[in-house]
Amino acid sequence: MQILVVGLGAMGSALVNKWKTSYKLTIIDPFQENCLESIDALPINYTPDIILIAIKPQSLAEVLPEYAKFRNALFISIAAGATCKRYQELLGDVRLSRVMPNLAVQVGESASAYVLNENCTESDDTLIDQLFLKVGILKKLENEKLFDAVTALSGSGPAYVYYLCECMEASAKELGLDAEFAEKFARQTIIGAAATLKELPDSAVQMRANVTSKGGATQAALNILMVGSAMQTLLSKALTAARNRCQYLARKL
Repeated sequence: MQILVVGLGAMGSALVNKWKTSYKLTIIDPFQENCLESIDALPINYTPDIILIAIKPQSLAEVLPEYAKFRNALFISIAAGATCKRYQELLGDVRLSRVMPNLAVQVGESASAYVLNENCTESDDTLIDQLFLKVGILKKLENEKLFDAVTALSGSGPAYVYYLCECMEASAKELGLDAEFAEKFARQTIIGAAATLKELPDSAVQMRANVTSKGGATQAALNILMVGSAMQTLLSKALTAARNRCQYLARKL
């Protein structure tokens, strides 16, 4: 299967690294080494089966129309914000899937959601499965309007966890632990908790209860985080802000 990758940023390169042993990849990115500079550099008879659009959303209008000539390809976009309708305006009536992975594709642990436009077939579902189950879990959305919520949850979500790790490190240093120790133990605590969420059948609520003794140290900490639903309220505001920003940016494309 021939895959043409347009854009080799962080997400595009992460996917390429996971796919390069299974598929024939051709990459266009004028700003990266060992890539073609433009569509004009493709061989005359080159015909991709899949075109992965991995460029910045604000570049879509400038870059995409040239690719409309590949009428038989399945276009897959991982660019946030742009709707299927917008792609149709730029490319015509092509087969298109919007996919929202996250940066955990680098380690094969992404949470990816996708939609297909009305031109796609069941075989396109199969192609998306083949590609993105290689890098984590995959869920099809029946309603494209949910895409911005997915972006706010799992697309941006790794950044929230990284910031939690930063905060835990800083707090540990305030309690007297040295920087190296604080960093190593904050990271491993999050890694361990994530592993139990993946491997054990219990809900997050039950796991929290399992490590919280009444009147103990963990309970004392949770009393701060949970009073007045403080942490839940903060996260709700954060995800809503991310979702609203996606909607705003989409109107600008």
